[in-house]
Amino acid sequence: MQKVIFTDIDGTLLDSYLPDIKKAKKLVEKTLQNGIHIILCSSKTELEQNIIRSNIKLHEPFIVENGGATIIPVGYFNKSEIIHSKKFQKNYIIETGGPAYRIRSLLKKIRTKHDINFKGVSDLSITELSKITRLPQEYVKKMMKRKYSETIVQIDNNDIPKFANILEKVGLKMIPGGQYFDITLGNDKGTAVKILIDIFRKEYENNVIFFGIGDSKNDESMLSLMNLPILVQKANGSWQNLQIGNLLKVKGIGANGWEVALEIILKY
Repeated sequence: MQKVIFTDIDGTLLDSYLPDIKKAKKLVEKTLQNGIHIILCSSKTELEQNIIRSNIKLHEPFIVENGGATIIPVGYFNKSEIIHSKKFQKNYIIETGGPAYRIRSLLKKIRTKHDINFKGVSDLSITELSKITRLPQEYVKKMMKRKYSETIVQIDNNDIPKFANILEKVGLKMIPGGQYFDITLGNDKGTAVKILIDIFRKEYENNVIFFGIGDSKNDESMLSLMNLPILVQKANGSWQNLQIGNLLKVKGIGANGWEVALEIILKY
């Protein structure tokens, strides 16, 4: 039986505030040594994830920008044809999200028409975004290279319900994350996960079981598709309230929780 783990990154495989790449690398090594596939599924861009994938020596398919696209290394699947994809360099790319320029155009109209003050990554300079996120400028540059979404980093909390209602009316979707939230043209993590699950099932003739590890509300659409969805604790020690019947909550914040989850998966 093949095992596949779909995992969030921030607050899950990596701690949100003090990410330990060395620990993540050890967890990934142990997982791969046991023949388990690891699929990163995050709101992060392709460029952001490429840095992490390189640091932890991971060469598996991955999902970017909350299901905006799935990127599959050429030759990773032997029996399954990757349909509805485009080939770029050494990867197949399946796009399930709409273009970021359309999202930004709609957001610009909302800002003009409604009395809501908000700022996304495309509204800020590299210096401004670096200051807000407390991330290095070189990293922030990769965060800004969004193709299928826009991340809102500044808005009055009192305006969020009104903002969400307006977004829905114009066909946009708000996806809350650990610290900020993303705007898409309707896709979420589950949109892309469904496609990859189907490919894995064809590749291994249904002899495959799926595990999901997450920590936040934006992981719900991914976790709801898993045979065993696992939730780690958030930075404050609480568990996100998710509407998933067979959800397993494990003790451990971020990567510590991921380590506990892996032991459960190894014995499953």
